[in-house]
Amino acid sequence: MKIAVTAEVPADKKNVGEQLRTGTTIRQSLLADDTPDGLNFTVNRTEWLPDSRTNTTPRHHHAFQQIRWAESGSVNFAPDQDISERDIAYFPRGTWYGPQLRDQGISVTIQFGFHGEKQHGSSFWKRYEAEAMARLKARGTFQEGSYIEADPVTGEKQQRDAVQALYEEQYALHTNQKFVVPPEGYAAPILMHPAAFDYYTAAPGVEIKQLGRFYDHPGPDGDVALAMVRLSKGGTYIFDSRRAQVAWTITAGLQIDGKIYPEGTYLYIPRDERAVIASSDCVELYVVEFPRLDPSPER
Repeated sequence: MKIAVTAEVPADKKNVGEQLRTGTTIRQSLLADDTPDGLNFTVNRTEWLPDSRTNTTPRHHHAFQQIRWAESGSVNFAPDQDISERDIAYFPRGTWYGPQLRDQGISVTIQFGFHGEKQHGSSFWKRYEAEAMARLKARGTFQEGSYIEADPVTGEKQQRDAVQALYEEQYALHTNQKFVVPPEGYAAPILMHPAAFDYYTAAPGVEIKQLGRFYDHPGPDGDVALAMVRLSKGGTYIFDSRRAQVAWTITAGLQIDGKIYPEGTYLYIPRDERAVIASSDCVELYVVEFPRLDPSPER
């Protein structure tokens, strides 16, 4: 198990991917990994700062999946669509969203995908970035979160999301094939209001609140699951799954191996690993279970 405490992780104040995004942020890279079945994920905490170069993106979609949680403030993802404080949203792969305007609030974003669907945070794909950027700049320009280039046949200008353009170019360099975003299985991001859901008692001192399971991939373990767990003093919860999981606390009191952790503690439990957590008083946390595409030993 890996543990990251928000208060202890260095933060970078910078323009978001200077050539790809506009706007100024304070960002913390909390957790990341590449798993044996090709899963790549990152967990980032970002404070969006208002300035003259506000972070905007065009309407776009991705091949990877996302989960966004608003730690504080309100986080925009499309016109008149915001994730309010302490709400959470799931962004399926292939689903269109935006244009978005992000100039306030603190959000936590989990992005994950398989075999090149998600490329940021992976040392494998990093090796292609410089060449991909050079090729893109030779053909077009980056502007206000978009990449603009002329159609080689008609000369007509084409615009697409800057990050997506980079992914497509890196994928082409690696595979010599065209990067394809899968068709959307969900028509829009799914915005959830966790406060409206009820807990149920799963064991003495353990309560669970199920938020949703979403099936972007086939197979018995192809879904992503979102839930909340609440532990009272003396209660213990066991992460014991064939799938990788990420969790984070929204209250203080998490106890692991006798050590007490504060609010804003993030956990990564790799697949097929067992981890036990407890509470020194009462602790509440979100739990995300990632898809697994290859067969597990149990199956």
